[in-house]
Parts: sequence; structure tokens; C-alpha cells
Amino acid sequence: MTLNKLKGESKKILHIENSQEDAELIMNILNHSDLNFQIHSVSDRSAFTEKITKLSPDIILSDIDLPGFDGFKALETAKKLSPDTPFIFVTGAVGEEMAVTALKSGATDFILKDNLDLLVPAIKRAINENRILKERKKLFNALKVSEERYRTLMENLPVGVFRISVSNPGQILQANLSAALIFGYNSIEELLEATVQELFFDMDRMKEFRSDIIELKKMRNNLVKLKKTTGEPFWASISALCHFSESGNPDWIDGVLEDVTDKIEIEDKLNNYLQFLETLINTISNPVFYKDVNGVFLGCNNSFAELIMGLPREEIINKTAFDLGETIPHDLAMNYTAKDKELLDNPGIQIYESQIKCADGITRVFHFNKTTYNNPDGKTAGIVGIMVDITDRVENEKELKKINEELDILINSLSSIIIGVSVKDRITHWNPFAEQVFGINASDIIGKLFYETAIDWNWQIIYEGISDCIIEDRSIRIDNLKFSKQDNKNGILGLTINPLKKGGEKLDGFIILGKDLTEQKILESQLLQSNKLEAIGQLAAGVAHEINTPMQYVGDNLKFINKSFIGLINTLDIYERAYTKIVNLDEFSRIIRQAKELSEKIKLPFLLEQMPKALEQSLEGVAKVSGIIQSMKAFSHPGTGTKMPANINKAIKNTVTVSRNEWKYDCELQLNLDETLPDVPCYESELNQVILNLLVNAKDAIVEAKEKNKTDSGLIKIYTGCNNTHAIIRVEDNGTGIPAEIKEKIFNPFFTTKDVGKGTGQGLAISYSIIVEKHHGSLYFESDPGRGTTFIIKLPLEDKE
Repeated sequence: MTLNKLKGESKKILHIENSQEDAELIMNILNHSDLNFQIHSVSDRSAFTEKITKLSPDIILSDIDLPGFDGFKALETAKKLSPDTPFIFVTGAVGEEMAVTALKSGATDFILKDNLDLLVPAIKRAINENRILKERKKLFNALKVSEERYRTLMENLPVGVFRISVSNPGQILQANLSAALIFGYNSIEELLEATVQELFFDMDRMKEFRSDIIELKKMRNNLVKLKKTTGEPFWASISALCHFSESGNPDWIDGVLEDVTDKIEIEDKLNNYLQFLETLINTISNPVFYKDVNGVFLGCNNSFAELIMGLPREEIINKTAFDLGETIPHDLAMNYTAKDKELLDNPGIQIYESQIKCADGITRVFHFNKTTYNNPDGKTAGIVGIMVDITDRVENEKELKKINEELDILINSLSSIIIGVSVKDRITHWNPFAEQVFGINASDIIGKLFYETAIDWNWQIIYEGISDCIIEDRSIRIDNLKFSKQDNKNGILGLTINPLKKGGEKLDGFIILGKDLTEQKILESQLLQSNKLEAIGQLAAGVAHEINTPMQYVGDNLKFINKSFIGLINTLDIYERAYTKIVNLDEFSRIIRQAKELSEKIKLPFLLEQMPKALEQSLEGVAKVSGIIQSMKAFSHPGTGTKMPANINKAIKNTVTVSRNEWKYDCELQLNLDETLPDVPCYESELNQVILNLLVNAKDAIVEAKEKNKTDSGLIKIYTGCNNTHAIIRVEDNGTGIPAEIKEKIFNPFFTTKDVGKGTGQGLAISYSIIVEKHHGSLYFESDPGRGTTFIIKLPLEDKE
């Protein structure tokens, strides 16, 4: 049992079907409708008999072909056990003869399984018509009971008989007990003691009644308002005869009195009800008519009279189709009569579609829903028909068919992979491009399980994407999915898994859209490498200059140290001879004088002071060159091709170092780096390139601002930091800013505002691709034209790939 929880009273549906797949298909269609229902499925005779007895269903759906038990036997059983329950055949069997047989057997409707779009409307129509039939039957029974009660009351209630005097006004001469009881007296004697004036509710009406009876001599069923002894008014029907004396003067009045208060009230209610029904029918926008068994129109609503006939209702009622020859051609009247006869011969419901030329001259397509109604004796009394204009639906169906054909052509011509998968993991669509990419024909795979395609890719990633699509109810993107082509070469796919919902509510399956990105990725890689080589080439001269400066003073210091070292060696050599080879004092004094003269010549105190400084400066120069080389090495490293945790601050410092010659002559650069920033998963080599692109753009904006005299000194600031989910890099400059009219084009490939030869327009486009597509981060900017621009990079702290 399945319960579809929608508004309104839940309807119980008993479904007889031995095919589980067909049962689920019908269940799915009902679940996508706005019906509020409980469905109970059975597949054999005993279960059906038990369910129909215990369940009392509101509607029964049944297949015709059932093993050991067919739908016509089920219909026969239903008519015995639950005769008022609508019974609809839902079958794969075809043939007009079978449908006619089913309807003649008492079935409410006949729906083919290959046209299940008609199922929900048929159920609604059957339930509605059954409700109307029950209400009509209930109303008819109530009216019948009321009439029988009234008739019984009239037969058993004694009629009041009276005689009143005319010559002696007001005197009651005779009356029977029934008359006394009608007025509330306990005996005839009590009534005779009263006067006529005491019985009438209105004195003027009493005088009018007496005048009329004297003038007319007799009256029948004259309605008069009287009152009981308690003063309570009631309506009475009086039939009376005035007797005259021989002289011609009125003598007395004999009459028969009936209390018709209840009857008056019932008639008022009935008239109100009939007026309500007439108003209700006229408010229905669809044409409605009803006829007797002879085809005579008994009534219709304004829509039928005006739209179909083009006549006032008064000119239609009490006429047949043949009597309306000016409006209904003879051959059409013959068709109507034949259809009516077919329905009258097989009382029940008749449904068909037909083209009608309306009163305004426009031919429209109408859905006819006609049913017979019975008189109080249970015999067919006539036909009620409702016409629904389905012209737009028919046109829409034609247009939809055309659109579907065009859509099939379009889908088959797209150079994208399109794969449809049902909720049961069965393949429903497989377009020609998918055949081409995977080397699998649609005819070989449609209807099979998705994983049976045996595509050589990561199925875990695919089914995780499907799971996320179900849980999050959104499209899921899978980038850079590796797979093996039919020629056994590796390729790369980009896929999007989209939920497919019929009716916009319940998941029906998935549409997987994909592109073969192999060639694109190769081109992107080549373009990225080209851009990187271009950047390295631009930096080479600057790096050489940065290395040349420290190397120059390292060389000069080494020359100074070399020259000074020779003088020190010679001086030391003289001192060594003084202490090791001289034997007399004169010779020693002479050598010491030579040493002193040489020391003064080579400026020994100066050398001793400057040589350590020269050595220190040389070491600093070598360290600086080593740092530049290490930064250049880190910047130009091709990377591993996979995301790795990296020190963002260190990467920025390396990029600043190798690009120093690009910006140092035009601006200052300040680093405001968060030293607590954790390692961030990224493609470090490609991130270096993004930082370089932003630095070069910032420098160019500052140069342009200086040329336009909008700033005297350039300044670039680089900040790093993080929040709970992302590392954040900000590159800020005080250049010209970005004009509002080109902000939307900044990241477009080949867009540049620089002069020819100064820029390719690829830097920011590649940077955007690296950050957004490869890192799943974000790259955007904030700009104040004339004052500067800040580019913001956000990189996820967690790698979800």
C-alpha cells in the first residue's frame, strides 16, 4: 500500500495487476499526479475478492490478461460486491472491439498502457462522475422519500371538513374532528365555540376569501394563512362551495381544509434547489446539455446555447437535433442520434472526441463525456452530456510531438555525451556522440544496468556524484575524469550529473552530460606552459641583472682581497726571515725596517680593517645570489601535477624575489603575510604564475597612473590570511583602477587594454582558470577607478577532490 499525502480526502484505489513492473509504472504516474490516494495492489482472484469486500474501494483499476483470472471476471465480481465503484481497464490489449465490449460490460473506462497519460484524467473523471452519481442518487432517494412521506401523510392525515355561516358571519356551523385537530382543538365542540375571525391570521385576507367565494361560488385549493389556538400560523389549502338561499343570497360555505405548511416549505426548498442547479450549470464554462430518451433537449447551460448552438436556450429546449436544422445540419444530426442510440442501448458512460463547427464559425475539437440517467422506476430516462474544448490540447500535442522530434534531432547532433539513467539504474538514453566516445552502440546498452557498460573510468567517483545529486538535489560537476578510449588511449572527461524529475516533484532518474576534454586539456596545458615560459623569459633579464649586481661587488671584493693578500704574504715572509735566518742584531734591524716599509706601502692597518668587511660583503652577495637562484628554481618548477600542501607565504616571497626587477623601478612592494597561515592544498607552480600575473598587472596600472599624473609613487601591497574555510590572498595597487564599462570583460580570454605588443590578454583569463576551475576557489576584484584595484584570491583549505 502506498499513500500519496496531498490535500483533500484520500481515495482508495484497488489495482489488479500481475506485472510488478507495470504496477510500479502506474504507481509512479499516480505519485506524480495531484491525486490523494491509497493504492492496494493484488494479482489473483482470491486476493481481489478479499480486498474488495474489506476495503470498499473508491475506484478499481484492472488489467484484462491475468493468469487464471481475467479482467472481465474481475468486473463481474466487482459489479456484484461493489456495484457503484468505478471500474477502469488499464491494459496492453488493443482493439476497439475489446474496448466496446469492456464498456458494454459495465466498465467505466478503458485505458491502454501505451497511452497512460489518460490514466489520471480518467481516474479523476470517474471519481467525479461517481460522486455526482451518488449525490444525484442520494438526492433522488431523498426526494422520493420526501414524496412518499408527503403522500403517506396526505393519505393518513384526516381532511378537515367545515361549514361556516355567511348570513351570520364568523359562526362555525359544522366541522369534523380532523378540522378541530388541525387548529389545535381537542374536540369538535371546542372548535364550534370559536369564531372564524379567531382562525384567520389576517382579517383582510379573511374578508377577501369570503368575497371571492361568494363571487365565484366555489374555489379549489385556495391557499390561506390560518392560525392555531396557540397563535401559531400555518398554511392551509381550502376547497370550498358557497350555498345560496332561494332568494339568491349567500347562506353558508362548505369546505375541505388541509394543512399544507410542510408541502409549501418542501416546494420552496425544491424550487430553491432547482434554481441552484440551474445557476450551477450555467456557471460551468464547458457546454452542458441533457435530453430525454427521444433526443428532446430538456435543458442546457448558456455555454452550450451560445457557443455551440448560437441560439437562446428557450429556442433549444423541447426540440430535437432535427428540429434545429438551421443550426445542426441533417448529417450531423444523424451522427448525434446514432451516438445517443449507442449510449441508450448500452447505458453508462460514453466518451469520444469530435470536431464541431461552433456558432462563431470556428471549428473546435471537443471531448464528449455523456452518461445516461434513470427515472424513479430505474429505467433510462435520458442523457446528460458535458463537452470540453480540447482544441488547444490537440494543437499542443501536435506541437509537442514536433518539438520532441526536433529535440531528438538536436540531441543526436550534439557533440556532447548524453546518457539517461533511471532511478533503477537502467540506461534510458545513449546518444550518437556517446556511441562514438565509448564505442558502444545504443541498441546494445539501452535498458541495461548502467555499470554493465563497463566503461573504463572511476566508477566510485561516478556513483558518489550520483549520491550527492540525490542527497543535495542539485547538479553535480565532475571534472578531469580519466577514462580509456576505445583505441585504449587515455582521455579526460568533464561530466555534469543532473537530477531528472517528472512533474517537478519526484526523482525519475538522471541525465549525465559530458564533454571529451582530452584535446582541450592538451591545449590548455600547452597554453599554460607557453604563458609560463613567456613569464620566465620576461623575468630572465631581470633575474640576470639582480644576480649581476651582487656578483659584481663580490668580484671587486675578491680582487681587493687577492691583491691585499699578496702584500700580507710578502710582509709575513719578511718577518719569518727575521726570526728564523738572521743571526746578528744589525741584520735583524735591517729586515725589520724592510717589513715596516712594506707594511706602510701596503697600508697594513687599512687592510686589516677592510679585509673582514670585504669577506662579509662577499658572503652576503653569494647568499643573495643563492636566494635568487632558489626562488627562481621554486618559481619555475613544473610541479607534480597534483595538489600538494604548500606554504603560500613562501611561494609569494619567491615570486616577489624573481619579479623584483619588474617592479622595483616603478613602485614599492609591501608584504603583510599571516605567519600563522597553514599549508594550503594547491598547484604551487601554477599559483606562482597567478601571483606573477597579478604583480605585473599591478605594476602596469601604476605606470599608467604615473603617466597620467594620477600618482607620484607606486605601491603594491600583498596580504595573506584565512577564515574557517579558505585561505585569502589580496594583491592591492594604487594604479588607475578598472573602468566600470570593462569590469565584466576583465577575465575574458584575449581581452586587454594594453597597447599592441605589450599584452596578449591571456594573463587574467589563465589566472581565473587556474584558481576557479583547477583549485575550485574564487578570483575577483574590487576597483575604484582612478585610485587603484585589489584582486582577491580564495583557496579552499580542504581538498575535496
